[in-house]
Amino acid sequence: MSVPMADLETGIKKEIGVTITTVNTNEIARPLFGRRKTTSSILGPAESSTPSYDTEEDAFTKVGNFFWKIHTTNVLTRYALYILPVATLLAIPLILTDTVYTKAHAGNVRLLGLFVWIEVIWLGLWVCKLCAKAMPILFQAACGLISTGIRKYSLVLAALEIPLSLFLWSIVAYLTTPLICRFGHDDACGAPWLQTFRTVFRAGIIVAAIFLVEKTLVQLISVNYHRKQYDDKIKESKKMIRLLDMLYDASRALFPEYCKEFEREDADIQGNTLTEVREAMAKAGGRNITQALSRMGRARDKATAAFGAMASDITGKQVFSTTSAHAIVLEALESEKACKALASRLWLSLVGEGKEALYRSDLHEVLGHSRFDEAEDIFNVLDQDGNGDVSLEEMTMFVIDISEDRKNRTVSMQDISYVIGVLDSLLSLVVLASIAFIYASFFSKTFASKTTQLWSTFTALGFAIGGTVTEFLACVIFIFIKHPYDIGDRVDIDRVQLIVERISLMYSVFRRIDSDKTVQIPHNVANSLWIENVSRSRSMKEQYNFSVCAKTTNADILVLRAELEKFVKAPENKRDFIPEIDIELLSLGDLKQLDLRVEIKHKVRKIGQQTPSTTNQEPSY
Repeated sequence: MSVPMADLETGIKKEIGVTITTVNTNEIARPLFGRRKTTSSILGPAESSTPSYDTEEDAFTKVGNFFWKIHTTNVLTRYALYILPVATLLAIPLILTDTVYTKAHAGNVRLLGLFVWIEVIWLGLWVCKLCAKAMPILFQAACGLISTGIRKYSLVLAALEIPLSLFLWSIVAYLTTPLICRFGHDDACGAPWLQTFRTVFRAGIIVAAIFLVEKTLVQLISVNYHRKQYDDKIKESKKMIRLLDMLYDASRALFPEYCKEFEREDADIQGNTLTEVREAMAKAGGRNITQALSRMGRARDKATAAFGAMASDITGKQVFSTTSAHAIVLEALESEKACKALASRLWLSLVGEGKEALYRSDLHEVLGHSRFDEAEDIFNVLDQDGNGDVSLEEMTMFVIDISEDRKNRTVSMQDISYVIGVLDSLLSLVVLASIAFIYASFFSKTFASKTTQLWSTFTALGFAIGGTVTEFLACVIFIFIKHPYDIGDRVDIDRVQLIVERISLMYSVFRRIDSDKTVQIPHNVANSLWIENVSRSRSMKEQYNFSVCAKTTNADILVLRAELEKFVKAPENKRDFIPEIDIELLSLGDLKQLDLRVEIKHKVRKIGQQTPSTTNQEPSY
């Protein structure tokens, strides 16, 4: 007969006895111990096979340089295919009016001059285009002698190739109009239609200048904004990915791909188009078919890598390099499941056999003395809490944070590009209205005489739409100058906890933490609110206010402080909190109680700067 016992946690009575249950061996949790044999026999290949990442891009071979030179000089060949056929067709009427139809006139203007002018402006268009294409190169070479910091604006000139070409071409077209009357009578330049031609191109210079200024303004906003907001983040992300590449190469040297120790992890890391089919077959019990599909995917990757190797020998670049560490890591960062598998493979393969954490000595042993500095950098990045070891949870969070940061930055850059496109469209409407106003002023004397009345109308219209214009300018300043958050940031707006989902020109879309509801906040409204960006914050702290009896002694308060320090130094909490506790006496509370404040500091997160962990239990007093 069994004796009942009460479970202290649940209060449910249990019977003493033996219970036999069936256990599925596939569901048994795998031990979290390292698998690397700490013998010197493995360290030699690991050290020699770990590649060097001295430069981010591979150098060109001689064959690659030859093809690159052909590609850079091919623009003249391409332009010749555009210019010569049309120039040949335009030369036919020019030759005819100079030989057969020498007396062909349009009023007092000889047609020969007109066709000469058409030929000149056709060739001048492409000369201006070549000048606009060469201007970024000349600017970069000239400004590089003065300061390397302003060479980035050559990107602006490269993006302004078409507006700059139109501006230069309008000047050339205006200056070459005297060629039309050069072959006619002396009074030919006074022809009315020729004066209209000159007026059109004189106004065209002003129109092209306005169009160039508008495009320049948009490009300056785009370049400065992207470099200010994303340049450092992109460099940091590339650095983190290079570290993962190095660790993955070291892991593959110790444990080859699809070995029995990491067959499941490698299948998740090197996902392919047959992944979903494999999972469905595995659930249905088709193990043999699943293995066959996995081998098909690996065979496809190997065949692609073989063709890529041949292409790399010719071009000097890595082409179709599906088996390189960089390509595999980038593919793994696309999904959370692959990130966890990558973190598990790296941690289990680098940690010594029987150990429960990754230590600095493990990286030194695996990477070798020749890569001592790289091992130090990797461990300093991985050891986010600075306690001297790296757990599997830390490794997993590190890889997932890199993946999330990469995805959020991509979405944020797409949203900002869309915002800049909308801004460009709105400014283009203003430019279009200005063009109509300019041409009307040049060709209508009545319109030009009534400009004062028109400006009065525009002023009244400005008062009518002043609120909309003010809102638009406030939103532009909020996005491109203040920019308090990015996609994926955790922010607190008006004491509401939110996550940024989307950024538009006039509003932003958030997701509430408490209810998962979607919230849309106009930028002109958010511009006047306090915005606390948790993701951009560094080391954060929490404060707890409470009251104790006035008879509490100083010794009791010191005991409380010791208990709190014991809490933050506990193994389950030491990775989240700094072992420093501050207790402050706020007031005496009308001599009836002591009002105390306890301050607890969180450790800094190096990747992503996400919100500190809130799942740990709070100290009880």
